[in-house]
Amino acid sequence: MAATIAATMFCFAARARAAAHVPARDDIVLATLPPLLLAMRTAPAPQADTARAWRDAVAAARGYIEAGRSSSDPRAYGYAQAALGPWWSADPAPPEVLVTRARILQFRHEFAAALTQLEAALRADPFAADAWLLTASIAQTQGHAQAARSACLNLLRLADGLVGATCSAANAALEGRGEQGQALLERALNVPSAVTPAQRAWAWTVLGEIRAQRGAAAPAEAALREALRLSPGEVYPLAALADLLLDGGRAGEVRALLGDATRADALLLRAAIAAKRSGDADAAQLRTMLGERFAETRARDDATHLREEARFALEVDGDAARALELAQRNFATQKEYADARLLLAAAQAAGDASAAQPALAWLRRDTAKPTP
Repeated sequence: MAATIAATMFCFAARARAAAHVPARDDIVLATLPPLLLAMRTAPAPQADTARAWRDAVAAARGYIEAGRSSSDPRAYGYAQAALGPWWSADPAPPEVLVTRARILQFRHEFAAALTQLEAALRADPFAADAWLLTASIAQTQGHAQAARSACLNLLRLADGLVGATCSAANAALEGRGEQGQALLERALNVPSAVTPAQRAWAWTVLGEIRAQRGAAAPAEAALREALRLSPGEVYPLAALADLLLDGGRAGEVRALLGDATRADALLLRAAIAAKRSGDADAAQLRTMLGERFAETRARDDATHLREEARFALEVDGDAARALELAQRNFATQKEYADARLLLAAAQAAGDASAAQPALAWLRRDTAKPTP
């Protein structure tokens, strides 16, 4: 991976030498660095002082993680681990190091290992809001609503009100209380808050997803477009909006929305689905590109894209049996609304009613006993 980045940086330099250009003014933007390269450029230099060394390592790792989160570039998480250096395996380690490790492990879907790191961090610092937020996120991904609810309640005490409300609203939707979660989040978004634009974009994204789940397509679209206004190019709300448009039979608009922003697998998947539905000339090319990417992830024994690969098999390749196998594997580790919906669709396409039962049971789960 390092060689790939080095080659990329060399190519940038080679182009600069081959076509030197002096702008007329100092404020003219010649190029915008991709998030990962920007993180590499701004990473703090290592310090000899041990007391500062772990802080610098965490700062560098978190820069890579943020670049990976915003762009869905998996390489960033490898660089994040490398940036931690000896702190990746240090025991004991400061809570900030433990939370940073957990973020990397979460991306790899090593949820149990991530939770172990977070439990240790919270034993050392019960007031670590970022540890509670990540705990809630992992619990929600796994469909563990009660554990997520507890973590969100701690966030309401420790973090900005909008952060806590967003966590609680997402959990309410997970428990089948979408109307309550939507109302909570709509109120919170109307209260002045000191959160960052990225955090506010997250809140609008969650609101958009809740509205979409409740069948309110137009308000959902408005929320997701507001998220993208606050955080342009962010992969997650882009993918969520693309899904909403696909559900509404607006495949042509998906292509316009995504443009050439298909470096992330999640976005290339939506583009390929839209191209197939619209009969676009490049549909076969997109299918081939995406198939090659999934082949590469399988070669690395990477199971982080099972949801996307299952959708590819179902909606692009038309391989219902393969889609069902992947959807079942995905549902064994991830139990969000999208995962249940995917398993149901794959089971229906494969004509296997029994395979749909876990998703149906999850959707009918008892949500009548929320803790106060």
